[in-house]
Amino acid sequence: MPTKALGSDYFGINNYPIHICKVERMQNITHVADLTEIEHYHDFTEIVLIIRGQGMQVIDNNEYMVSAGDAFVLQGNQHHYFKDAGNLEIVNIMYDSHRVNISQNVKQMEGYKALFFLEPQYRTQHHFKNRLHIERADMAKIEYVVNTMILEQNSKHEGYEIIIANRLEELIVLLSRHYSQLETTEAQALMRIGKVISYLEYNHNSKIYLEQLAEMSNMSVRNFQRIFKKAVGSSPSIYLIQIRIQTARRLLRETNMAIADIATEIGFTDTNYFIKCFKKETGSTPLKFRMRNVS
Repeated sequence: MPTKALGSDYFGINNYPIHICKVERMQNITHVADLTEIEHYHDFTEIVLIIRGQGMQVIDNNEYMVSAGDAFVLQGNQHHYFKDAGNLEIVNIMYDSHRVNISQNVKQMEGYKALFFLEPQYRTQHHFKNRLHIERADMAKIEYVVNTMILEQNSKHEGYEIIIANRLEELIVLLSRHYSQLETTEAQALMRIGKVISYLEYNHNSKIYLEQLAEMSNMSVRNFQRIFKKAVGSSPSIYLIQIRIQTARRLLRETNMAIADIATEIGFTDTNYFIKCFKKETGSTPLKFRMRNVS
């Protein structure tokens, strides 16, 4: 039975939502909640960096040979562990993505959506064995960033939280930049889909046409629909509705806007259709949702 790793096991008594752990079996470096070779999943995001050695990582029952320079992003529900970590040096950067503020400029990077959002799902569903591999010279820069985070975490000098958060964002930028340089067909396709997703998130209240999205991704309409559903798990139209409903939920909680005005604000031209979509996504009408979520 897989173990569920909780953020509270790693984020400490201050509940600071970023934590860095190093594991090196050869030097007997570990930590209290070390689940490296135990199948587990968690309620936070984890960046895994292979610093030295070779081994076998298992993610959702799929085996991946890993070696120095490999980097993975693991999201909460993915079951994973190292089948063979005997000579590996691993750094795990764990953070609560709901509480760590990643800037919009970073989220708009082509490699960010692909590496941190699309690839983990794609890998699980389609046995995608592509991975981000970083050459030694570039890995040295990433190690410097990570080591700075570890030093700050251990020293806890005044303002250490700010430095760790800034370094995490720097690490995410570096990894996203390297991912955008991958030339594999799958990685390139995920980056194009990531570009479309960013566009949908920032323009969800506009009139959006399928042909427009296909052209943006440099694909035919048919191929775009196929790749999008394969990567995201739903059609572009359904994903757009999900983004709009997510925005509607926020507006219902945080504002006194009329339901008809919210429908217009998020891109629906028909209030009744908005209510129907909202109920399908949430199991509740907008009015009942507001009554439950506004004190």
